[in-house]
Formats: sequence, structure tokens, C-alpha cells
Amino acid sequence: MYISKKDREIVKNKFGGKCAYTGTELKDDWQVDHIKPVVRNWFSKGAIFENEHHINNMFPCQKIVNHYKGSLDLETFRTWFLGGLHKRLKKLPKNPKVEKAHKKKAYLLEVASLFGISEDVPFSGKFYFETLSENGS
Repeated sequence: MYISKKDREIVKNKFGGKCAYTGTELKDDWQVDHIKPVVRNWFSKGAIFENEHHINNMFPCQKIVNHYKGSLDLETFRTWFLGGLHKRLKKLPKNPKVEKAHKKKAYLLEVASLFGISEDVPFSGKFYFETLSENGS
């Protein structure tokens, strides 16, 4: 869906140029994420919910985080994808032999590092934007 340059700039500055989920400085290839998905693939075969395409539902996001989140709702992303990521990291092969496995490992390690997740450190359960609202920002 189309997002104007003006709206992209507004979204980018919502959290001072930081990713709403990780709190990391946005990279040049950052993307706009819809908190409530506009396209929901998991139950509706790609149904589009245009009513969710508005500035209040848009957050700045690292490209890889947006890709990893996909069309998940926030709680599924938090509990299922990030909540168990530290366990999935433990199962990754130490020295992948196949290029596809090597890429998958690098991908998951990059996502994990943005959230401060490691094999021994699970996801904190809170996204960056939530910590700001707790602190009254």
C-alpha cells in the first residue's frame, strides 16, 4: 500500500529514528510496519484490511524485523516468534554445511541480536515502544 514521503518521515520520527520494536537506530533500508496487519495471510488467504492502513497503525521498523514479523499480530509475534527464539538458536547447527542453512542461521542470529536475544537470554517480552510508554515518554 502506498505511503507518501511525508507520512514515511512522520513514521520514521515517531521514536526518534529508532525501530519501534528493537530500539535500534534505523538502518537506511528501514520499513514501515503496520502494527495490526493490513494483509493477513495466516487465516484469510491474503485478505486485505484497508481500514488498518492509517498513520496511527504504522511504526518504523528494521527491514529484517518487519520481514520476520510478516503478517503476524503483535501478540503472536511477541510470544511465538520471539518468545521461543532463544530455544531455536540452541538448535541451530554450529557449522552449517548447506548454504540455505547458513543463511537461515545468519538471519535468525541477526534478528536475535537486534532484540538482545541469545541462546541463554530470552526475549524480555517488551518492545521498545512499550518501554517508552511505561516511562511516560
